[in-house]
Amino acid sequence: MYKTRILAILLACLLGGFAVKAEKGPEKVIVGYVTSWSEVMPDPSTLTHINYAFGLVKDTFDGVIVQNPDRLRAIAALKNTDPDLKVLLSVGGWGAGNFSEMVATDDNRRKFADDCLRIVKEFNLDGIDIDWEYPGSSVAGISSSPNDKDNFTLLLKQLRETLGDDRLVTIATDAGAAHVDYRGAVPYLDFVNMMTYDMGNAPIHHAALYPSENTSSATCDSSAKAHIAGGVPAGKLVMGVPFYGRGGKEMKGSKFRNIKESDGYKLIFDNVAKVPMMVNADGVPVMGYDDAHSLGLKCDYILENDLRGVMYWDYSGDDEQGTLRNTLASRLKGKTGKPHILVLSEGGGQHGPFTARAMTWLKGYADTHGMAITEIRNADPITEAFLADYDLIIQLDFPPYTWPAEAQKAFIDYIENGRGGWIGFHHATLLGEFDGYPLWHWFSNFMGDVTFKNYIAPLADGTVTVEDAAHPVMKGADTTFVLPDDEWYTYNTTPRPNVTVLASVDENSYTPASDVRMGDHPVVWTNPYKKARNVYFQPGHSPKLFESEAFRRMFANAIGWAMGDD
Repeated sequence: MYKTRILAILLACLLGGFAVKAEKGPEKVIVGYVTSWSEVMPDPSTLTHINYAFGLVKDTFDGVIVQNPDRLRAIAALKNTDPDLKVLLSVGGWGAGNFSEMVATDDNRRKFADDCLRIVKEFNLDGIDIDWEYPGSSVAGISSSPNDKDNFTLLLKQLRETLGDDRLVTIATDAGAAHVDYRGAVPYLDFVNMMTYDMGNAPIHHAALYPSENTSSATCDSSAKAHIAGGVPAGKLVMGVPFYGRGGKEMKGSKFRNIKESDGYKLIFDNVAKVPMMVNADGVPVMGYDDAHSLGLKCDYILENDLRGVMYWDYSGDDEQGTLRNTLASRLKGKTGKPHILVLSEGGGQHGPFTARAMTWLKGYADTHGMAITEIRNADPITEAFLADYDLIIQLDFPPYTWPAEAQKAFIDYIENGRGGWIGFHHATLLGEFDGYPLWHWFSNFMGDVTFKNYIAPLADGTVTVEDAAHPVMKGADTTFVLPDDEWYTYNTTPRPNVTVLASVDENSYTPASDVRMGDHPVVWTNPYKKARNVYFQPGHSPKLFESEAFRRMFANAIGWAMGDD
């Protein structure tokens, strides 16, 4: 057998001119659940399929009830501007019954499938997703029968025959892969959405990629392996991820957009399970969730194991800038056609108000300029592959230490080889030995060979003088303008010999006056010796900066210039 395989390979090489090229598999799918009760309209550029939740099996067991049909029409209308988008009606959901009775007879299955076809045609849909939780079980408070598993296969066969091969038939399945006859069902299915979330309550993480001390035996990895063992090809498996956190006795669950540190609670990352958690003061996990870092790692898993793609519940859980959906789109769909900005921010702390205001402004700017934003709050996700998805990095009050070695290497490559642009604010020049971390010498060189010396703790207004009015970042700015409430860092030396200074602050203008001075005091500059277009703004402490037209103008100008506009 071994010799036969070798001969076959050699023959293939000879016939193909020694070039054996694997066929490219189908494009990865990004399936987002959009609910009938939410109001947010999804961005079609960030996904490939929308599962509209939900349709319900009629009490007569022979048809489907569509919840909020006007919203379904609006969702389906998104295909007018994005013809590649697929929209399915998902029938079922937790606690949705009447399935067992519907699948029990040939007549009911046929009538149900006929009604599905009617709905697909009426609403201009692309198929049907069945979300029966779970065949053969009454755990959701619904009826069940020992015959459900076999009858479910018969239903899928009927749906395929009725809808035809040009429409989609998909299902959502439990993480343990225990309730479906996959070998019987797979021939009728386009793909299988694994519900690899809700696999535990805190202190157990509910959506871990791998097992750790903070998980049960149920993980995304174990679920994928169970499905494959059950008969689902990897190429038909879609990994489910949550856009929400699941808590336990101490803390309730929360949408991703609302998850943040608070008194007594801290966000950490489990580097074994590959997921973030909220822990209490005793270090006990009180909520498990996914963030941009963990989703990036799950995308890596999907690509490395050649799974079909990713599915998430639900679209409304993401934050305003689309951190989670943009991460998935970048990693699995490729660049969406929109310029994609990566924001590194501290999140909370003393710079929290500035960061929050900056993110609000950035979201508005991105929306009006057709851009996508992903925010991360530590440098752990950064690799060369990760940064390849981004056209611009904004270091929003994020310090140049705590970065892992791999992140430093990837960032240096990004800047030195001009793989995108960079804008830094304020804390980006907190250079020196802080919190037990050594000085990052490359970054100090990047910033003009400076190290941090002092700052104006009480905060002061300062008059800024433009030095290079011809530079695109300064376009439209007044010759001088006042920026409010800043700390005005000082350094061991001026960066001027090593950078191009765009603006400086008049230290005699500080209000209130301060003795913390450095003489020649640049506050906006760019390093022309790096291939990446880059701009550093020393201001960045107070949200009042966004009341300054000059500051907003410089920020907007910097985004355009750093991304390649002349």
